[in-house]
Parts: sequence; structure tokens; C-alpha cells
Amino acid sequence: MLAGSAVSAGFARLAFANNHPHPHRDSLDFLDPETYVDNCEVHLQLGANAELSAKSQMMAIGKRRLLFNNGHVWDIGDALHPELINQGAWSGSQIQLAYNRNIGKWILVAGAAAPPTSSTVEAPDGKYGDPRLIDNTRYYAGLRGIRVYDASNPEDIRLLSMWSCDQGDPTRAVQTGGGTHRNYYDGGRYAYLDAAPDDSFINMESPVRLHSNCLQIIDLADPEKPKFVSNWWFPGQRAGELGAYRKWREFGDRSSFTAAHGAFYVPRKVEDGGKYMYGSYGSFGITVHDISNPAEPRLLSQWRPAYLPGAIPFHTADISWLDRGILIGSAETLNPDCNEPFHDNYVLDISDIQKPAPIATFGRWEAPANAPYHDFCDKRGRYGTHNPPHFKAPGKRHVSFMAYAAFNAGFQFMDFSNPARPKMDGYFVPPSGGSLLRPGSFNRIGDGLMVEWDRRLIWAIADSGIYLLSHPALGKPDFTAQAVTEWSADGLNQGHDG
Repeated sequence: MLAGSAVSAGFARLAFANNHPHPHRDSLDFLDPETYVDNCEVHLQLGANAELSAKSQMMAIGKRRLLFNNGHVWDIGDALHPELINQGAWSGSQIQLAYNRNIGKWILVAGAAAPPTSSTVEAPDGKYGDPRLIDNTRYYAGLRGIRVYDASNPEDIRLLSMWSCDQGDPTRAVQTGGGTHRNYYDGGRYAYLDAAPDDSFINMESPVRLHSNCLQIIDLADPEKPKFVSNWWFPGQRAGELGAYRKWREFGDRSSFTAAHGAFYVPRKVEDGGKYMYGSYGSFGITVHDISNPAEPRLLSQWRPAYLPGAIPFHTADISWLDRGILIGSAETLNPDCNEPFHDNYVLDISDIQKPAPIATFGRWEAPANAPYHDFCDKRGRYGTHNPPHFKAPGKRHVSFMAYAAFNAGFQFMDFSNPARPKMDGYFVPPSGGSLLRPGSFNRIGDGLMVEWDRRLIWAIADSGIYLLSHPALGKPDFTAQAVTEWSADGLNQGHDG
């Protein structure tokens, strides 16, 4: 079962130290090198010590299945014998990959952003403690937008175009705004960016970011010539909107994440009749928009819990359960060592799209009984959910299996047969990577997930490598090479094998 209580940091000792540790009395004085496995099986590890990241995507060519992660491409058709076929193939770790049936190509969209203001040992309050940290963002030389690639030949991925979110020349050395963080592309006409379009998007309370991201929609009908469609934001996010800004409950708290942070998901392409978009908008909560006219997105509903500053209250909107009238909004911890308030994860009844209502929370993950700590707050690094399995995947989602990458809690599995009472159903906690002497190097023990629902395989992305797992709830794993006959969303990657 999920633990209902654990050590919690209070406002009195809240500091913003996401790039350096803040150990407390019961914190370990070492990084735990052990692996903990419960009710799952580990079949292999690949990419050990490689520079990996959470945002993995998949494509298929015949019986070949390709896993994309942080510039690397693995052929995982024979799942027990994966082959690294391309390395350093693109720039950007925040990726989206889908087949565009109109042009007959697999299109890869890779995000690019200026670095965050972050924080340092000398300035734990980030930009508020040392305004010079803002210069890391403001004067960054590089793209702040997306790169669009043709990935149809995974051994030879080719750049098609670049897009700067400020709509200027993407080859300029210094652009405005923050660029993009997490995006969504479904292979259709539009891409949905989590973006700070220019330097007017500045009313960001969090000490570790300069810009306040919003929604930007661009037209990729011709991937070689991206076109601007629209921006949408909450009034008050931009300079010059002081009246609206002052009305925020977060106004002036210097800790809330007043910006979009996760992708804006569209379960059905607009050109196929899709109408709704679901987003995770930081402290502004879960959002639902009508985007039947992408040039004028219209907010239908917004849900958020009671005011609780700090961290990122909503990092991901998991839309994979919409067929059951359910949406899950999960948080992201920013500070290591539980040095901020705990934001829970909410199961929302969204059967009435204009009135989302909470029906359950996850609570806290329980530490393994044989671990040298009794609570994940005492284990070093960040603790809390990060990513569910990506919405786009081979096969159809299992009816009751749920998994989350959970930073220093590794990968947590749940039985979701009753959405009002999610239950623990095993875990995989890989060894802690990094070094206590290198702050920030041990924060992503469990980072991301990709599940092949049809082959019943779990690819768990960690800072120590990518692990291939199976879980009894999914059934017997199938490691053999086979074509993908259906994908998780209707219309997704349609015609990719034709």
C-alpha cells in the first residue's frame, strides 16, 4: 500500500537548492549502491554510464523497433540483444517522434532552451540570491525553440529546419525568451510547445527559472518551413500585465512555479476531428483547452488544489486513462533531500471535461524494507514522481497497470484497477549514480519510462542506464522481433509500414 505519511519539510526551512544538497539529521552520508527489486524482473541494462535522459520515443520499420534517447538510437527489435545503431544523431534531449502520413516520413522534433537560472551553494535562493544567475539565461548563445529532423532512416537522421520561439531568425546567436521545455507532436499538422516565446514572459516566481512558459502552437504541415499559429497564456505571465499578476494567489511568494512545464497533449489529431488538449501548467494546475481552432485556443477548465508554494505542483498530465474518464496530474520535486513541501499526485475524474474532480491521491512511496534508510527523504537526491510511461507507444495501454519514474525512489508500479484506490504493486530502484562531491549528479535515479504494451516490455530510463523490465501484471514478456500492428492512440503513426 502507499504510505500515508513521512518526513515533511515545512515552510520555515524551505530553501531553493535544486543544484546542491541540503542534508538533514537522518540523511545518508553516502549514495546507496544497491539495487532493490520487488514484483518485477530485470532482463538487461544498456547504455551504462551514457548520457541518458527521460524523454524517450519509439518508431518502427517492419519488425525493427527503434528506441530514441538523448541523441542515441537503439535497435530493440530483438529486445534481449539491443544494438546501438546511431550515436550523437541529433541535438536536444526533449524529443517527440511520430510518423507523418501526409509526407511519408518519421519526423523528430527536438527541443532547445536557454539554461535555467538554477541555484548554487553560494546562492541557494537562485536568481533572488544572485541576480547574476539570470545572465546564464538572458545571454545564452544558441537556439531557443525546436529542431525538426527527418528520422525515416534511423542510421542517417537529417535536419530539416529550426524554429525560434520568438519567431526570429533561428540562426541568431542570442535569441529572446527561454525556448522550449516539453513538447508534443503527433505526426499531424501541429506541434504543441511548452515555450517562453520572448522576454516579456517574465512573471515567474520560481527562483530557478527566469521565464514563465506558456503554450505555443506551430504548423508543421511542411516540416522544412515551420509557421507560427498561436500563443496562449494566463493573464499576468507577461510584463505589462501587472493588474492580472497582482491577483495571483502566488504573487510575490518567490517560490511557486508559475509557468507551464509539461507537454500539452492532444489525444486525437485536430485534422482527424480532435478537439481537446490537456496540459500540466505548474502552479496553475491541470488545464483543458478547446483547440478545434488552433489559432484561438480556448480554456475550458482548470483544476488545482489548495495553495502550496514550491516545487512544480503539476509536471505531467497523464491522458492515457481518458477512456475511463480519468486524468492523472503528477508533480515534480525540485529540491533534493525533501527540502520543500510535498506535492501529491492527483487522480481526477474528468468525465465532465469542464469540471475535473479529484477522487484519489498517490501518497508517498514506501522505502524498501532492507534499504539503509526508512524514508526516501533520507536517501540522497530528489524524491517524488517525474514521468509516467509516455502516451505514445506500441500497443494499447493495459487496463490496470500503472508505472511512474520517481527519482530517488526509482520506478514504482501500481495496480490501478480501482482508480479511487491505487495500490502499490512492486518497484525497481537502481543504484544511485553520481557522487556526493558533484551536486546535482545523483538526482535522476528514476527518470523516464517507455512501455511496449504489445510485447509487455518496460524500458526504464535512469542515470545509470536503460533497463529492460517485465512485470507479472502485464503478462509474459515477448522479446522477439515483430511488427507494430497498433499504437496507443487512434490514428497515431498510421501508415508507417506502408
